[in-house]
Amino acid sequence: MRLRIFRRNKKRHILYSLFNRKWVYISYIPDVYYNKKNTKYMLSHQNKREALVIGDIFYSLGYNVKIALFNAPEECDTRKYDIIFGLEPNFVTMSQRNPQALKIYYATGAYWKHQLTMVKNRTDLFNTKHGTHLPYSRLVDAHNSCEIADVIFQIGSSFTIQTYPSKLQSKINIINQSSNFVQECDLKHKLQSVSMKDFMWFGSSGSILKGLDLVLEYFIENPQYNLHVVGPLDEEFIRFYQKQIEKCLNITFYNFLDTSSKEFMNLAYLCAFNIFPSGSEGCPGSVITLMQMGVIPITSQWGAIDQIEHYGYLLPELSVEAISKAIEWGVTLPREEFHKIIEENISYSKNTWNLKRFENEFRSLLLTFIEKSNPKI
Repeated sequence: MRLRIFRRNKKRHILYSLFNRKWVYISYIPDVYYNKKNTKYMLSHQNKREALVIGDIFYSLGYNVKIALFNAPEECDTRKYDIIFGLEPNFVTMSQRNPQALKIYYATGAYWKHQLTMVKNRTDLFNTKHGTHLPYSRLVDAHNSCEIADVIFQIGSSFTIQTYPSKLQSKINIINQSSNFVQECDLKHKLQSVSMKDFMWFGSSGSILKGLDLVLEYFIENPQYNLHVVGPLDEEFIRFYQKQIEKCLNITFYNFLDTSSKEFMNLAYLCAFNIFPSGSEGCPGSVITLMQMGVIPITSQWGAIDQIEHYGYLLPELSVEAISKAIEWGVTLPREEFHKIIEENISYSKNTWNLKRFENEFRSLLLTFIEKSNPKI
């Protein structure tokens, strides 16, 4: 028998059965349980559907489940839990209250010290070069989740693992995330529409951290190529470039675009390459989405997938010079090889980043560590 107890307090949700004797505390996003029928919300980020899958897996394995908003301290209760799972800060609080529990930290980005360092270093370099005072964007708080965790479930790649201190790397287990992109790429239409002179930067806030300054500097000086910038940008950053960009007919800003919109799909069919020299990521959903549309990734190691050299180009450093060499590589690809890479990107991304594979990998990893913590199960 399965009972779902809904509460008006949307900062938590409980999955309960009289037959389940053990409890798991999930520090994550309970709001998904109150918005399951809201398709737009559920497809706004891949973590929405994944959160439902995570809760259901724990429940199916015989656990009662409390899903609590990860940053709501009032949801840190005194119940004794068998497993603590999820994000800081509640992950830390509940782990400290339940030292006997199996503690699984759910890492969705690079190690926090790496991101903090990259934000500061890249912004400081920008301000020194341009004589500006742009603020830090995408700062993260210090925490010891990784140190107190028994195991880390990591969304990312082997490149993500390298952002961690060596003493923590043995705790890390990679899980392939799903994708919230539900459109299908028509390969024939893609090959007919694609232009080797059209490039996309597809990201969100943290414009300097995600390398947009380097990308803009290249395209400002190279009007023979077109750049399409998709995503919300930092206001002070774009204000700095405004006058330069107004004169550049080859650079277009779109702000946020729904990936199911006709405008986004037309851009994805047109663009041959995605330039994403980010300084800190887990596994960027933007890169995955564009790969599904046959847009070849040109990324830094921190924005890269495993086997990036087979499906695109790995930038050896964060610089305009590295971007220049990457673009030269891309635009000089023989047409047959270019088309082959497009097709392989579409096939690989669809087979690798989907909800079913995420579910299978998560369940398998979870069972492995539950059995290790309690061999009798």
